[in-house]
Amino acid sequence: FEGSEQLNLTGTLTGATLNGTPLPAGITDTGHATITDTQGPGADVPVLDVSDPGLVNEGSSAVFNLTLSHAVDAPTTLSFTFSGQA
Repeated sequence: FEGSEQLNLTGTLTGATLNGTPLPAGITDTGHATITDTQGPGADVPVLDVSDPGLVNEGSSAVFNLTLSHAVDAPTTLSFTFSGQA
């Protein structure tokens, strides 16, 4: 999940005219853009899926598989909480 992204492009013109007259300093401009998700706000929010291991025999391991539908471009934390009756 990356949310909206900002993008800027700055162009600067330097040099001289054909007869050698230097162009004045400071001929510059900046364009700005915001990149948004075309599928609507929140469309790239990742979905976490935890599988159900089903029936597990006594003494066997219960294996839960976790998957994330979209990559996240920043450090994240995944926390676990076990509950139930053993």
